[in-house]
Amino acid sequence: MALSIEPAIAMVPASGGISSHLFMNLGEQRLVFKVKATNNDNYRVKPVYGFVETQYSTVFEITRIDGPPKDDKFVVHFAAASPEEIDPVNAFNSTAPLGEVNLPVSAVETVVM
Repeated sequence: MALSIEPAIAMVPASGGISSHLFMNLGEQRLVFKVKATNNDNYRVKPVYGFVETQYSTVFEITRIDGPPKDDKFVVHFAAASPEEIDPVNAFNSTAPLGEVNLPVSAVETVVM
């Protein structure tokens, strides 16, 4: 069971911006995930919970809100999910995570010329 993130690193302007990524299920079982952030003041993520079907990918979006430049990370916990599950929050909370993937994020100062 494996979850991969592409691109594996996010770079966003500290003044605000969006970074899109793919969660890819490389395994043979449906996965449910939950995203946790080290900095909830400057970031919003969509979705926080979700499913990734076997051998498919799901779009994940990070929105940076204006703030000081800083390095942060998102931790994506994942677990197996049955095909009958329709609510990712219930599916994730009713099982134990089987793994996690880290997504480093750098908010950088933009240079204006």
